[in-house]
Amino acid sequence: MKNVLKITLIASILSLVSFLGYKVTSGIQKKKEAADRLQMIPSFSFQTIDGKPFSKDNLKPNTPTVFIYFHSECDFCQHEAQSISENLEQFKNIQLVFISAEPIESIEAFSREYNLNNQTNTTFLHDSTDRFSSQFDATSIPYLLIYDKNQKLIKKHKGQYKAESILKLFQE
Repeated sequence: MKNVLKITLIASILSLVSFLGYKVTSGIQKKKEAADRLQMIPSFSFQTIDGKPFSKDNLKPNTPTVFIYFHSECDFCQHEAQSISENLEQFKNIQLVFISAEPIESIEAFSREYNLNNQTNTTFLHDSTDRFSSQFDATSIPYLLIYDKNQKLIKKHKGQYKAESILKLFQE
């Protein structure tokens, strides 16, 4: 009877260790795949807050692009938007794409509050199916993906990132 318990315990421990090893290995593989997928701006399709489709094809060619995944009630997102708003002139040659899964009314109010709604280089997108987070590996809010004019990834950042820091990346 003791031997049966020992064997059962050892088998359980080996199974648990094997399972955990598999989960860690598959997690690392998924992160690598996501990192590889984001090296260039991936294909995507969302809707503008006006209800029009917006995809990778709508991005301005030969223009640096910053994707900002946000939530209007997030303090860090608000500070980031304020920082960008205060430096709009310096962003005139950079395309800003704000994405949120919250209701369109909230996105519109956010864009107006930070004077980002009428900027020619700023687009607000509604992610009605919450695909952005999985497609672009967004695990936090705010979340930024910063691409150069050739659509090559310069920086992936989780959390607030000041406008000055974003602009500095394009000066290097």
